[in-house]
Amino acid sequence: MDGAGGRSYEDFKPPHKMVREPPTHTLTIDLSAKGYKKEHIKVQLVRSRRRLVVSGECPVAGETNRWSRFRLQFPVPDGCDLKAIQARLHDGVIRVTLPGVKPQQQPPPAKTAAAAAVVGGDQRGGGERCQFLRERGKLATTLLGVVLVLFSFFIYIRYSVKP
Repeated sequence: MDGAGGRSYEDFKPPHKMVREPPTHTLTIDLSAKGYKKEHIKVQLVRSRRRLVVSGECPVAGETNRWSRFRLQFPVPDGCDLKAIQARLHDGVIRVTLPGVKPQQQPPPAKTAAAAAVVGGDQRGGGERCQFLRERGKLATTLLGVVLVLFSFFIYIRYSVKP
């Protein structure tokens, strides 16, 4: 017990349990024996340390300056969606739900030869045709680059050599 502002505190360790059932984890803390209300409790997420802190204090029934307090810390399990954590007090029991992250949508599968054939516009041999057109485009780009380099070299030689 220590005094602060005319109050004396008794530290209380409430019964609690974490049920780990992937993907959702549930923390249950029983405060029914001490008479805690919603306004007496704080549930905080310390993101930098991935910790869940549940604390509270309330006046002891029948006492004027005596207060009961508690503070519990729990590591947030890997794979939990930090933005979706919810806490609820019902009949003196806090239930904190730590839902798992929803799996992201799968990327679309790579085009098959049949899909490439439809894109190419030809049902027979369309996949080969698309590949040929891609290779032809690469070749055309390479040839254009070579021509530009040669043309630049010709201009350089023409104006750098004095007649």
